[in-house]
Amino acid sequence: MLRICPRCNQRFSYNPLTDSDFVHECSSGNPTLDNEDVLRLGDYVDDSGNTVIVRNALRQGEGNKLQGTRAAIEGEDLPMALTRRGANADTHRTRKRSTYIDLKA
Repeated sequence: MLRICPRCNQRFSYNPLTDSDFVHECSSGNPTLDNEDVLRLGDYVDDSGNTVIVRNALRQGEGNKLQGTRAAIEGEDLPMALTRRGANADTHRTRKRSTYIDLKA
């Protein structure tokens, strides 16, 4: 049978008699759909297997493009760097998206 991933719109085939669910790793070729942003709360292992140590975690995300403007005085905050999905790149990391798909639903 043929189904489509609800996140990345990739087609996949499966045998309805063998499995009832699986985890699909999105690979549509579009990095915005294939990845997701996750909040960095401490040290983590990236996709290549390397351990990344977060230093000075209390001060991460302090950068503000609006510093010194009227918008900053009024309380607006625009991070220095954004991910493809619009999250603050200083406080979020990107990882491959894995989508749980229930084939019996």
